[in-house]
Amino acid sequence: MASRLREQVEFEPLLEKADFDMTKRVKLTPTNSGNAEDFDLMTFLPNRLAILSRLTQVLLASALEASDLTVAQWRVYLCLTQLGPSTLNAIAEFTQLPQSSLSRSVARMAERGLVHNARNEEDRRLSSVEITDLGRKELQAAIQSIRTRWGNVLATAPIDEAAFLTTVNDLISYLSSVPNGQ
Repeated sequence: MASRLREQVEFEPLLEKADFDMTKRVKLTPTNSGNAEDFDLMTFLPNRLAILSRLTQVLLASALEASDLTVAQWRVYLCLTQLGPSTLNAIAEFTQLPQSSLSRSVARMAERGLVHNARNEEDRRLSSVEITDLGRKELQAAIQSIRTRWGNVLATAPIDEAAFLTTVNDLISYLSSVPNGQ
Protein backbone atom coordinates (compact mmCIF):
# COMPACT_ATOMS: atom_id res chain seq x y z
CA MET A 1 0.00 0.00 0.00
CA ALA A 2 2.81 2.41 0.83
CA SER A 3 4.43 1.88 -2.57
CA ARG A 4 1.26 2.82 -4.46
CA LEU A 5 1.06 5.99 -2.42
CA ARG A 6 4.75 6.83 -2.86
CA GLU A 7 3.89 10.19 -4.40
CA GLN A 8 1.50 11.02 -1.58
CA VAL A 9 2.69 13.43 1.03
CA GLU A 10 0.99 13.60 4.40
CA PHE A 11 -1.88 16.10 4.28
CA GLU A 12 -1.20 18.04 7.45
CA PRO A 13 2.44 18.95 6.64
CA LEU A 14 1.34 20.00 3.17
CA LEU A 15 -1.23 22.30 4.70
CA GLU A 16 1.44 23.78 6.97
CA LYS A 17 3.74 24.39 3.97
CA ALA A 18 0.98 25.89 1.83
CA ASP A 19 1.29 29.62 2.06
CA PHE A 20 -2.32 30.64 2.32
CA ASP A 21 -4.65 31.92 4.95
CA MET A 22 -8.32 31.44 4.15
CA THR A 23 -9.27 34.21 6.55
CA LYS A 24 -7.56 36.79 4.37
CA ARG A 25 -9.39 38.22 1.41
CA VAL A 26 -7.00 38.18 -1.51
CA LYS A 27 -7.74 40.37 -4.50
CA LEU A 28 -7.67 37.94 -7.42
CA THR A 29 -7.02 40.41 -10.20
CA PRO A 30 -3.75 40.67 -12.12
CA THR A 31 -1.72 43.82 -11.89
CA ASN A 32 -2.05 46.19 -14.81
CA SER A 33 1.63 47.02 -15.09
CA GLY A 34 2.59 43.74 -16.75
CA ASN A 35 5.97 43.85 -15.00
CA ALA A 36 7.29 40.50 -13.87
CA GLU A 37 8.31 41.97 -10.51
CA ASP A 38 4.67 42.96 -9.90
CA PHE A 39 3.52 39.39 -10.48
CA ASP A 40 2.20 37.85 -7.27
CA LEU A 41 1.66 34.11 -7.25
CA MET A 42 -0.57 34.49 -4.20
CA THR A 43 -3.12 36.34 -6.34
CA PHE A 44 -2.68 34.28 -9.51
CA LEU A 45 -5.88 32.24 -9.66
CA PRO A 46 -4.50 29.32 -11.77
CA ASN A 47 -1.74 28.86 -9.17
CA ARG A 48 -4.19 28.99 -6.27
CA LEU A 49 -6.46 26.45 -7.98
CA ALA A 50 -3.48 24.16 -8.65
CA ILE A 51 -2.55 24.28 -4.95
CA LEU A 52 -6.15 23.60 -3.96
CA SER A 53 -6.27 20.66 -6.38
CA ARG A 54 -3.06 19.18 -5.01
CA LEU A 55 -4.21 19.54 -1.41
CA THR A 56 -7.58 18.03 -2.29
CA GLN A 57 -5.92 15.04 -3.98
CA VAL A 58 -3.73 14.45 -0.92
CA LEU A 59 -6.74 14.62 1.38
CA LEU A 60 -8.70 12.29 -0.90
CA ALA A 61 -5.81 9.80 -1.08
CA SER A 62 -5.51 9.87 2.70
CA ALA A 63 -9.21 9.15 3.16
CA LEU A 64 -9.18 6.41 0.51
CA GLU A 65 -6.20 4.71 2.11
CA ALA A 66 -8.50 3.51 4.92
CA SER A 67 -10.47 1.61 2.25
CA ASP A 68 -7.31 0.39 0.52
CA LEU A 69 -8.22 2.34 -2.62
CA THR A 70 -6.15 4.62 -4.82
CA VAL A 71 -7.35 7.87 -6.34
CA ALA A 72 -7.30 6.13 -9.75
CA GLN A 73 -9.58 3.37 -8.42
CA TRP A 74 -11.84 6.03 -6.92
CA ARG A 75 -12.09 7.65 -10.36
CA VAL A 76 -13.04 4.27 -11.86
CA TYR A 77 -15.77 3.99 -9.23
CA LEU A 78 -17.02 7.50 -10.09
CA CYS A 79 -17.21 6.57 -13.75
CA LEU A 80 -19.07 3.32 -13.14
CA THR A 81 -21.57 4.97 -10.79
CA GLN A 82 -22.26 7.69 -13.38
CA LEU A 83 -22.24 5.60 -16.56
CA GLY A 84 -23.03 2.10 -15.34
CA PRO A 85 -21.21 -0.88 -16.90
CA SER A 86 -18.59 0.55 -19.24
CA THR A 87 -15.81 -0.40 -21.62
CA LEU A 88 -12.21 0.42 -20.72
CA ASN A 89 -12.21 3.06 -23.46
CA ALA A 90 -15.26 4.77 -21.95
CA ILE A 91 -13.69 4.63 -18.49
CA ALA A 92 -10.41 6.05 -19.85
CA GLU A 93 -12.26 8.92 -21.50
CA PHE A 94 -14.29 9.68 -18.36
CA THR A 95 -11.41 9.42 -15.89
CA GLN A 96 -8.64 10.83 -18.10
CA LEU A 97 -6.36 8.13 -16.66
CA PRO A 98 -3.49 6.77 -18.75
CA GLN A 99 -4.37 3.35 -20.18
CA SER A 100 -1.67 1.57 -18.14
CA SER A 101 -2.85 3.10 -14.86
CA LEU A 102 -6.46 2.35 -15.72
CA SER A 103 -5.71 -1.29 -16.60
CA ARG A 104 -3.81 -1.79 -13.33
CA SER A 105 -6.59 -0.15 -11.32
CA VAL A 106 -9.34 -2.24 -12.89
CA ALA A 107 -7.25 -5.42 -12.53
CA ARG A 108 -6.62 -4.76 -8.81
CA MET A 109 -10.27 -3.94 -8.25
CA ALA A 110 -11.28 -7.16 -10.06
CA GLU A 111 -8.81 -9.19 -7.95
CA ARG A 112 -10.48 -7.82 -4.81
CA GLY A 113 -13.95 -8.56 -6.19
CA LEU A 114 -14.93 -4.87 -6.37
CA VAL A 115 -15.64 -4.93 -10.10
CA HIS A 116 -16.40 -7.58 -12.67
CA ASN A 117 -14.58 -7.34 -15.98
CA ALA A 118 -16.50 -9.43 -18.54
CA ARG A 119 -15.28 -10.03 -22.09
CA ASN A 120 -17.68 -9.35 -24.92
CA GLU A 121 -18.48 -12.73 -26.54
CA GLU A 122 -18.93 -11.16 -29.98
CA ASP A 123 -15.71 -9.13 -29.89
CA ARG A 124 -13.14 -10.55 -27.44
CA ARG A 125 -11.13 -7.30 -27.63
CA LEU A 126 -13.91 -5.52 -25.75
CA SER A 127 -14.87 -5.95 -22.14
CA SER A 128 -17.47 -4.41 -19.88
CA VAL A 129 -16.55 -3.39 -16.36
CA GLU A 130 -19.23 -3.13 -13.68
CA ILE A 131 -19.35 -2.72 -9.91
CA THR A 132 -20.09 -5.88 -7.91
CA ASP A 133 -22.22 -6.08 -4.77
CA LEU A 134 -19.03 -6.19 -2.69
CA GLY A 135 -17.77 -3.20 -4.67
CA ARG A 136 -20.89 -1.23 -3.80
CA LYS A 137 -20.39 -1.97 -0.10
CA GLU A 138 -16.73 -0.94 -0.30
CA LEU A 139 -17.69 2.20 -2.21
CA GLN A 140 -20.16 3.18 0.53
CA ALA A 141 -17.42 2.68 3.14
CA ALA A 142 -15.03 4.82 1.08
CA ILE A 143 -17.65 7.57 0.70
CA GLN A 144 -18.20 7.57 4.46
CA SER A 145 -14.45 7.75 5.07
CA ILE A 146 -14.14 10.71 2.69
CA ARG A 147 -17.12 12.51 4.24
CA THR A 148 -15.71 12.02 7.73
CA ARG A 149 -12.25 13.21 6.72
CA TRP A 150 -13.61 16.25 4.87
CA GLY A 151 -16.01 17.01 7.71
CA ASN A 152 -13.13 17.01 10.21
CA VAL A 153 -11.02 19.29 8.03
CA LEU A 154 -13.79 21.70 7.08
CA ALA A 155 -15.23 21.88 10.60
CA THR A 156 -12.45 24.29 11.51
CA ALA A 157 -12.19 26.03 8.13
CA PRO A 158 -13.32 29.65 8.11
CA ILE A 159 -15.51 29.18 5.03
CA ASP A 160 -19.15 28.62 4.22
CA GLU A 161 -18.95 25.17 2.62
CA ALA A 162 -22.25 25.50 0.72
CA ALA A 163 -21.31 28.90 -0.72
CA PHE A 164 -17.84 27.65 -1.62
CA LEU A 165 -19.32 24.61 -3.39
CA THR A 166 -21.64 26.88 -5.35
CA THR A 167 -18.68 29.03 -6.42
CA VAL A 168 -16.66 25.95 -7.44
CA ASN A 169 -19.62 24.55 -9.42
CA ASP A 170 -20.16 27.91 -11.13
CA LEU A 171 -16.49 28.11 -12.07
CA ILE A 172 -16.46 24.53 -13.40
CA SER A 173 -19.62 25.19 -15.40
CA TYR A 174 -18.23 28.39 -16.85
CA LEU A 175 -14.80 26.95 -17.71
CA SER A 176 -16.44 23.88 -19.26
CA SER A 177 -18.38 26.15 -21.62
CA VAL A 178 -15.33 28.09 -22.80
CA PRO A 179 -14.28 26.64 -26.18
CA ASN A 180 -10.74 25.24 -26.07
CA GLY A 181 -10.01 27.11 -22.85
CA GLN A 182 -10.06 30.47 -24.64
